[in-house]
Amino acid sequence: MEISQSQINLYRSCPYAYALRYLYKKEGIWWDPSIVEVGRRVHDAVDAYYKHHYVIWKNSREILKKVYEILRAEWDTKLPAEYLRKAYTCLSHFADFEMNNINKGILTKPLTEVHIHADGLYGIVDYLDLNQRKIIDWKTNTRAGISYANRLQAVMYRKLIRDKFKFEIPYFIFQFLYVDEVRIVKFDKKTEQVEKEMYEYIEKIKEAWKTKTFPQEPRTPSGCNACQFHYYCGGI
Repeated sequence: MEISQSQINLYRSCPYAYALRYLYKKEGIWWDPSIVEVGRRVHDAVDAYYKHHYVIWKNSREILKKVYEILRAEWDTKLPAEYLRKAYTCLSHFADFEMNNINKGILTKPLTEVHIHADGLYGIVDYLDLNQRKIIDWKTNTRAGISYANRLQAVMYRKLIRDKFKFEIPYFIFQFLYVDEVRIVKFDKKTEQVEKEMYEYIEKIKEAWKTKTFPQEPRTPSGCNACQFHYYCGGI
């Protein structure tokens, strides 16, 4: 089996929630469906832009027009206007990001949505510039910050990049498109501890699959209310 960062993070939150998602194939139920829908569509639009529409544009308005056109071509226009507003805001900040690259002379088309499998681990890299050795994960959250899950993603993707492309990334960048902010994870003592725990959780997940034992053990009592699988099990 291959284990992703999101699997580890969900198992860490609650083993039973993990089982609902990956063993019983249940879909999460979100308080705000736009959290997932907008994020997915923005990622798809940016990926399509780089793969099929990448040129050296004159200004960020041209980039925004193109990438929003891509999104609208693939998205049902009858969806709530609030979804489109969130997506438009994210893509406008992406256009600024891309224009900034052009102004700096960074004109190499990056690899996007790169599926990497290595040593039993699996991840999808949103943006990878091999020349700059830069890796970026797009976030569409309404707040910017670095969580345990972000550090876990950084250390796992560093390993995947090392195994796949044979070089070290100096740090991991999270680009929060909705609020137009950047957060950087540096590899330090905090991430060393997260990496140690990552391997511990990998072994726990493997053992859980062998025994088919996934207890209802939320990491925090209040975690049930925020869990996207709360409505399947009703909490504890």
